[in-house]
Amino acid sequence: MKTNVLKTTAVIVLTLSLFSCGNDDDVTTENINAVSKTDVTANYGNIVYQTYLDSYNSAVDMQTTINAFVTTPNQANFDLAKTAWLDAREFYGLTEAFRECNGPVDTESNAWSLGSEGQMNAWPIDESYIDYVAAGTEDYANDYDSIIGDDSVTIDQTTITGLNEDINDKSISTGWHAIEFLLWGQDNTMPVDDLPGTRAFTDYTTADHADRRALYLQTATNVLVNDLNALTTTWSPGGTYRVVFDNLSDDIALRQLINGAFFIAGDELSSERIIAPVDSTDGIGGLGQEDEHSCFSDNTHRDIYANAKGVYNVVFGDYNAITGASFYDLVKQANPTQAATLKTAADNAMDKVNAIGNNTQPFDYLITLESSTDSNFGIVMQSVQALQDWADEISASADAIGISL
Repeated sequence: MKTNVLKTTAVIVLTLSLFSCGNDDDVTTENINAVSKTDVTANYGNIVYQTYLDSYNSAVDMQTTINAFVTTPNQANFDLAKTAWLDAREFYGLTEAFRECNGPVDTESNAWSLGSEGQMNAWPIDESYIDYVAAGTEDYANDYDSIIGDDSVTIDQTTITGLNEDINDKSISTGWHAIEFLLWGQDNTMPVDDLPGTRAFTDYTTADHADRRALYLQTATNVLVNDLNALTTTWSPGGTYRVVFDNLSDDIALRQLINGAFFIAGDELSSERIIAPVDSTDGIGGLGQEDEHSCFSDNTHRDIYANAKGVYNVVFGDYNAITGASFYDLVKQANPTQAATLKTAADNAMDKVNAIGNNTQPFDYLITLESSTDSNFGIVMQSVQALQDWADEISASADAIGISL
């Protein structure tokens, strides 16, 4: 019986083997592994939604700690509020790769547009527009009669959103950096001292306009949470913009999603957020720190990392537990050599960005050591070069799959 069983098994295996050989193995393998443009855009939609959801949830946590601080203003609760801002900022930084995609965050003319990017993250700001500043800093903080200091101005969501960029692009009254300023205050220490702003919690207890300052802090936080909630809702499965995006043609959806990654790496992050402060003379000592992205908290190194990681997530289709078909997969199918070049450029850019993010020196000090015209770049300008090279390869890779940026 044992012999018969083995023979039967052998026949079955052989039969299956012959059946398999009767098909085209290469074609079968190719079909199983093939990635479609629809797969890529669907996975991207899931990544966008989850990233906004995480950003919203972390902002709600920040809102809770800020409310606790306002209710019980002491040093411990003030420190917790700052920590919550830093934690929430990590998630928001990833979402910036979803800008310049003709999506809801930075369009205003469509029925589904929210146009809330400038309300959430505009910078640099003239901080005197919001609150008091130190005498002698007017050259870079401006000399407005602050909203908090003007008792005739009602502090509510309608008013402060209406005042945002009401005079020019530095008259910022809402968003991450308004909240950051209200928590840390001006950073008027020299970069070499490695200190953020030194606002005292007593600004919310015994200082002039303490009650208005507390109300402003809570109101600006509520506006930000509402804006993130709107983005999360519209990108949720079945949400208003998610339906629009899912019904775009594959090529249009692909062009939009990869254009955001191209824009952040090759322009916004590398140029506006790194080169600009490197060459700036705004801030104490004319050293440029007023133009770094998170100049009050000295958190710019994390902003840079999160922005670059957001680009990486889009290109490779991964975000925490979400993983799936990616732009990179499509390029690899069409042109493996170009895909390898794209991967090398992406990894090099992340290495250079991490050299800033993990540096023992703060970003506002590192920028004092370099100029964009140096013949030999330091780590800051090396990151610019790597990000721009990555953007070039994103563009070349798009060409490889028939998408022109």
